[in-house]
Amino acid sequence: MRKAQFVLGITALVWLAGGSPARADYAWCIQDSEYGYPGDCSYQTREQCQLSASGRKGFCGPNPAVVTRPPLPPALRGRHVPPY
Repeated sequence: MRKAQFVLGITALVWLAGGSPARADYAWCIQDSEYGYPGDCSYQTREQCQLSASGRKGFCGPNPAVVTRPPLPPALRGRHVPPY
C-alpha cells in the first residue's frame, strides 16, 4: 500500500510541476490560419508536409527555427598528415 501511495505522490508532483510533452521541431511546417506562424512543424520532409496540407487552405514552408540555426562545422576526413 505504501508503494502505491509513493508512486501516486510522485506522479502528482510531476503533473503539478508542469511536465509538458516533448514538442517535435522538424524542418517543415504547415502554415495556415489554423496554426499561424511558424505553424505545425512536425514534418521531416516537404513531401510529408504537402500530403498533410492537401485539402487545407495552407502551404508548407521551412521551419524558421531550423533555417536560422548556424551550420555545423565540416567533419574532418582522411588521415592526419604531420607538417614537414
